[in-house]
Amino acid sequence: MLNVDLKTSKLGFRKGDFPIFFMLLNVFLWYYLTLSMVTSISSNFNIEYLQLLPFHSAGVIIAGIVGLLFSKTRYRLLLSWTFLGTVTSLVPILTSISTLPYFQLICFAWGFSFGLGMPLCLGYFTENITIENRGRFSGLLFLVSFFCAIPIAGLARTFGLAFLYLISGLWRMLGFVPLLILQPDKIIVEFKKKARKYSVPMLYDRRLYLYLIPWFMFNIIDKLEELLLRNFVENLFPQHYASMQLITLLFLSIFAFLGGLLSDLIGRKPVIIFGFSTMGIAYAIISIIPNALPAWFFFFISNGLAWGVFYPILVASIWGDLAPRGSEEKYYFVGNLPLFLATIIQPFFSFYVTFLNETSAFSLAAFFLFLAVLPILFAPETLPERKIRERELRKYIEKAKKIKEKYT
Repeated sequence: MLNVDLKTSKLGFRKGDFPIFFMLLNVFLWYYLTLSMVTSISSNFNIEYLQLLPFHSAGVIIAGIVGLLFSKTRYRLLLSWTFLGTVTSLVPILTSISTLPYFQLICFAWGFSFGLGMPLCLGYFTENITIENRGRFSGLLFLVSFFCAIPIAGLARTFGLAFLYLISGLWRMLGFVPLLILQPDKIIVEFKKKARKYSVPMLYDRRLYLYLIPWFMFNIIDKLEELLLRNFVENLFPQHYASMQLITLLFLSIFAFLGGLLSDLIGRKPVIIFGFSTMGIAYAIISIIPNALPAWFFFFISNGLAWGVFYPILVASIWGDLAPRGSEEKYYFVGNLPLFLATIIQPFFSFYVTFLNETSAFSLAAFFLFLAVLPILFAPETLPERKIRERELRKYIEKAKKIKEKYT
């Protein structure tokens, strides 16, 4: 028998899910604000961006490991995580140091303050949001995060870096609100619970690698190609470069929600394959006609589309789908490593990439992106088939009720 929760909204959210939504919104928006701060520091103090961002990513990875080690005290760790983010955001206001080592240390601190609680926070999200609603939940989350981050970054350009420090610190402080609303006993996990008997250890989980390897390939390609793309497009179409970036952000925001919604309706695999294929086609087109302006607009639209569908699925949803009970935090940590490892690797190849011919590099990117799709074809769909059928049945029942009401 199909059970329908009458307290569930049309988007599939329950009233009690709002604190979880706000907790994730708070940290993700704060993360984008810290990236804006890194960018502003780079431009204001004439520091190369690649000299700062790898320290941020290293902080995320190291903090993630520390967070997993202390995961048994999850509620206290989440409180400490929120406090640390608030403090590290406000510290630059109190100092006047403007040396490269200082900014690298600050970037590391921001990364550490983000990574410390993220696996635990996403694990809690997986425990409380049903598998058939995770895509749309995380899609809406990223949509709101991006739409809020864009105007704040614009205000920061007007009022200066100190304003951005203050806003990010105050916003992160609001992260205490959902933690206080959610009772500690709801957040604390009974770590005595065992993983399901039919599950295998993460190290031998074939399903994990079938999604992780393509995701890692995509991030490496994206970061290495970024070194060529930025200079190439700025030199070729200087008057259009800003509008191209804006288009990417717009499509990223919209498709973050649409991609998450589709992943709940038709499954994760088709949407991921669509994202990889779209970027592969975009790279193939610019390798053939690199001097055509419409080709570049198509590329930046495709880039926003691909990242938009990847964020809700490959950052927030699929690792929780794959994880056995009690291992969610570990799966999220490993699943999101490619995002930050690619950033750390990027500077080591920056010198060599500049010697490559642009069209050849774009062709190689297209080839490897199409190659990356192959493991996903053999990966299992993580959204259960019965959930798709239940949703179809629910729509049929609602439609039948409307027809009945119309004629009675």
